[in-house]
Amino acid sequence: MPENESPEIVLTALRAEQARIVLLDQVLSQAPPEQVMEHATDLGIELGGRRSVLVVGTVSTAVLERLRDVALLVGVRSGTIVAIVSGRVPRGAETAGLGRPGLGVSGIRTSFGEAKRALEVASRLRLRGVVPFADVLPEALIGQDRETLRELVELTLEPLQSNRQGGPHYIETATTWLQEGLSVAATARALDVHERTVRYRLARIAKLTSLDLQHADDRFRLELALRGAR
Repeated sequence: MPENESPEIVLTALRAEQARIVLLDQVLSQAPPEQVMEHATDLGIELGGRRSVLVVGTVSTAVLERLRDVALLVGVRSGTIVAIVSGRVPRGAETAGLGRPGLGVSGIRTSFGEAKRALEVASRLRLRGVVPFADVLPEALIGQDRETLRELVELTLEPLQSNRQGGPHYIETATTWLQEGLSVAATARALDVHERTVRYRLARIAKLTSLDLQHADDRFRLELALRGAR
């Protein structure tokens, strides 16, 4: 405790912090929005605008202190740090999920759900830093039905993975080709191989998977399987 602060001041600060923690729990729970807004007003906290929720996967004093400087509310919840922010989102090396801005208490709760899902996907993909939910929405969506996704991955990619001669190269080539907008030249540059090699691998991928890579639906299935495999 700093020498220039009396026990009464410290106690008042601790009570205020505890009240903010209680408010955070109310915001993220099923408490009636009107009751939450009333409590927030009593504490001088404005929750009526558009707010985003940041969920950090690493719990540490340093992260808490950094977020307290910019967040409306911040606290530890279920092994993560949850922060309600407005405007600029604080960046850090820790993996974190960021929900889209939501209006009022209901919007904050929706943003919280999105932030948790974004953190889950980011952790699976070993991403670092702040990961917005919008950036990993496809992965979050396809990850909701794990059993169906597993079947899709196995049926689509097993012929490539079981090919001893080119399996890993086929997966890498297909992924890069899709990322490079179906450009053979760009794929060749990214993989540092000749364009003829890329064309040969794409032909083998099409034959092994029985997919027509010139057909949008077949390309979508391939990309969905590749994303699911990640």
